Amino acid sequence: MKIAIPTNNAKKVSSHTAVSKYIAVIEIENGAVKDRALRKNPVPQIAKEQEQADIEGSRGLGAGRVISELVNDVDVFIASEIGEGMKHNLSSAGIKVQETDKQYIEEIINEFL
Repeated sequence: MKIAIPTNNAKKVSSHTAVSKYIAVIEIENGAVKDRALRKNPVPQIAKEQEQADIEGSRGLGAGRVISELVNDVDVFIASEIGEGMKHNLSSAGIKVQETDKQYIEEIINEFL
């Protein structure tokens, strides 16, 4: 199973999915972490290029589409908050979406072990 979590530092869950710097992808197999990777989220760069770098400006950038393509090989996407558009895009790609109140990625991983 692969899970994806938006983050800015590979330790904490990002408070805003669309403009997080990275998406942490963790592969869990037989009750153990098999692999970890950080995938660069291109949405902040797209926002910067369009001079819409503020958080509200991330709307209309296609973040849901971009992120769903970035994580199209994962089973579960976990975030502290997730907008309806992104939730729809991920669900349409066959990815289960979960919201969490956990702040640290390790806490989330431990729930899957």
